[in-house]
Amino acid sequence: MRLRGILLVLTLSLLCLTTLAVGKPDFNGIWVMDKSKADVIPVDHKRALDIYFVDVEGGAATLIVTPAGESVLIDTGWGGFDGRDAKRIRQAMRQAGITGIDHLVVTHYHRDHYGGVAELAGLVPIKRFYDHGKMSSLTDDPQFAERYGAYQAATKGQTTTLKPGDTIPLKSAAGAPPIKLLCVASHSAVISGGGASANPACTPDAPDEDSSDNARSVALLLKLGDFEFLNLADLSWNVSKRIICPANQIGEVDLYQVTHHGGNINNDPALLRSLRPTVAVMINGPRKGGHPDTVKWLCETPSFKALYQLHRNIQTTAEQNAPDEFIANLDEQPDESYMIMVSVDAAKRAFTVTNGRTKEGRTYQFK
Repeated sequence: MRLRGILLVLTLSLLCLTTLAVGKPDFNGIWVMDKSKADVIPVDHKRALDIYFVDVEGGAATLIVTPAGESVLIDTGWGGFDGRDAKRIRQAMRQAGITGIDHLVVTHYHRDHYGGVAELAGLVPIKRFYDHGKMSSLTDDPQFAERYGAYQAATKGQTTTLKPGDTIPLKSAAGAPPIKLLCVASHSAVISGGGASANPACTPDAPDEDSSDNARSVALLLKLGDFEFLNLADLSWNVSKRIICPANQIGEVDLYQVTHHGGNINNDPALLRSLRPTVAVMINGPRKGGHPDTVKWLCETPSFKALYQLHRNIQTTAEQNAPDEFIANLDEQPDESYMIMVSVDAAKRAFTVTNGRTKEGRTYQFK
């Protein structure tokens, strides 16, 4: 009887431990607990470089978590909608196992990119803010004074202006290769002096000038060892052409966030042929971005392996979208807000892209 009682106690103890540990592993081996019981998810001590493309319905919000555990958020999506985008970013942070943002970059002052700053600042601590410089007016936005005022209040007026050639200081993790986040364009100026040779992809055509704030977008190149990820935000073609023509100042990249949500003006074929991305992620909405020309040009680019989309473009045909297995959100409603996630293993010279809807990951080699 005594032995039977001991066995019963042990069995109940194991059952309790199993119940507490119930969860499911996400793409980086992180166990996601019951969200009602835990706000912070434990993370393995040794981590990869992780990138989360958050679904903010045709806006932009890209979360980067480095091997050293530092966080960079590029844009915050829209404001309003009951804080929808700020809450989605916070959920991505929880999945990544972080509680605050070390570096927040506002690429430009359009509401689908910086509208959520104030709401996010009310949910999580943000240490440092970066942008392309202070502005007193913006013809693109009749409500600029109100939105910009909310942004300045959230930052307490303490922002760093990024210029081409600047780097955002990031720590390198022990045993990991060096990491670098380089500004390649800001306030319509671009990086130069790379000593690159003439680019044969360049054409003599002069792009139309763009006076909107898209042309002033902060553009960032993230490097971890030999891995390169390029985020040009909404940078206009008349500006981005100067990055690659007459000489390509940044070379080829492994991962490309498709510029301007997949519009066909900012993703000129010459730009795509110069960057030669292996994988592209399109941060589009069901009715915004994802132009068929851009999908076609990407697929025609040498070395291109896969296009991932946050949403199916419901205004075009199935053939004008990526295959379903590469699309995070197939339907406009119900709005499931699935993400696209990337995990970079520098030691294996490979990165894995995971569709948050299917939980399926595909691995691609560095160039």
